Amino acid sequence: MVEPRLSPDGKLEWTGSEWVPVGTQTQHTSGANVFTQQKIVDSVIMGNLTSQTIVQNSPEDMAKAMVMALEQIGFVGNIQSSNPSNQQMSNVKNLLKASDEMVSQGIHIQGSTDLKLGNAARLTGRYKAAMEYYERALKTFRSESNKSGEADALINIGYVSLNQGEIAQAYADFNNAQAMKKELGETNGEADAILAMANLALAGNEIEQAEQMFTQALNIKEQYKDEHGIAIALIGLGNILEMKKDYAAAQLHYRQGLIIKRRQKDLEGEAIILSNLATIAEHLGNPSDAQQLTNQSIAIKRDIGDRRGEAFSHVQLATQAKNRGDLVEAERLYKMALKMKKKLADSRGESDTLNLLGVFYEEQDKFEEAERYFTESLTIMKQLGDRQGEGIALFNIGNTNLYRNKLELAGKQFEQSLRIARTVNDYEGASDAMIQLAAIAEQHQDIPRRQTLLKEAAAILRSNNLPVTGWLQENGF
Repeated sequence: MVEPRLSPDGKLEWTGSEWVPVGTQTQHTSGANVFTQQKIVDSVIMGNLTSQTIVQNSPEDMAKAMVMALEQIGFVGNIQSSNPSNQQMSNVKNLLKASDEMVSQGIHIQGSTDLKLGNAARLTGRYKAAMEYYERALKTFRSESNKSGEADALINIGYVSLNQGEIAQAYADFNNAQAMKKELGETNGEADAILAMANLALAGNEIEQAEQMFTQALNIKEQYKDEHGIAIALIGLGNILEMKKDYAAAQLHYRQGLIIKRRQKDLEGEAIILSNLATIAEHLGNPSDAQQLTNQSIAIKRDIGDRRGEAFSHVQLATQAKNRGDLVEAERLYKMALKMKKKLADSRGESDTLNLLGVFYEEQDKFEEAERYFTESLTIMKQLGDRQGEGIALFNIGNTNLYRNKLELAGKQFEQSLRIARTVNDYEGASDAMIQLAAIAEQHQDIPRRQTLLKEAAAILRSNNLPVTGWLQENGF
């Protein structure tokens, strides 16, 4: 028998016929079969210790073992939306290393397995690795003339492209996948592509298009009783209804999604919806419910090790503290969340929190401190290439100058914000900038310009099916 040789990462050893995990019990019989006892623990997905005995007679058996392991730690379908637990993170890391070792040994991995590996890599933040698995799956499916698998790979490749800000590439991939599924008559698969297109439209602020697509996909998913797809569509529609300030309808959609997520034991998804419901409760004037829902969400996020989500929930708690007048606690929680975002290298989350801190100080007439936080946010948004975020930061900086009577400087910043908002179809942002420009016109006693700007601010909202509320509504615009 060949002396066992450790792999570079110390996780596997060569027995002379197979690579097996270190510490695995092995038994040789005639024919060089290797029996391995795999023990997979996942308290979130399985609820208990699970053992699986696999006979590794061939590369095919090894690939099957990998698929079974992926499924046991939660990666079942081609498209996943929830984040993994700490235990999944650990198991995924080992499985990805094992798959790379298999490929280096010349072992062929099926396209469907590569899709699952890509999902595992993507949901643990390894986007470059995820793209490699998806592209390998795409190549495999094309070599087999498997159009359905090819479409699945394109959908996943599109999601990675969307995450990296490559909008045009994501659109092309989603569009091609939808055409393939439609040609094959795979209606449920086509709905997966439609959901992807809906998320793309939502990210691009194409609200009406996104709503139409989510609704279309929801109808299909309900016909096929595809709960995973139903939940994605319900949450997407809830997001849109919340943006339209139809809070009661948004709450209903989120609650329906929550029922599904709890039935699926998708804790991360449950935590996200609880956060959404907390925001809705605030809008509906139920602060105690909002705080309770946020604390429930934080408890889940801590249990599954979702530090990013926990930081977001601290922002929610800070806002709730501010709303009830506890400014000391609000400041502490905002700064705690900002520290967590920086530690996580979450630039977008850091920028959002900086904006909230700016607003916090602005509301206390601490305009210099507010401007400092808004300017830091603007720098990050420019680095990320987030035009809408850049426009919001400029609008906020303009406000600090308007309140200090620096009208010329504020006007320039509102004009910049307005141009960006129009470019990215941020209709509310454009309307807000026009209102502030009207305030400056009033200071200059230019009443005709003031009236023109306010009428246009209301018109842009109405023409895009957004409600005219607050100051505009109260003053008859």
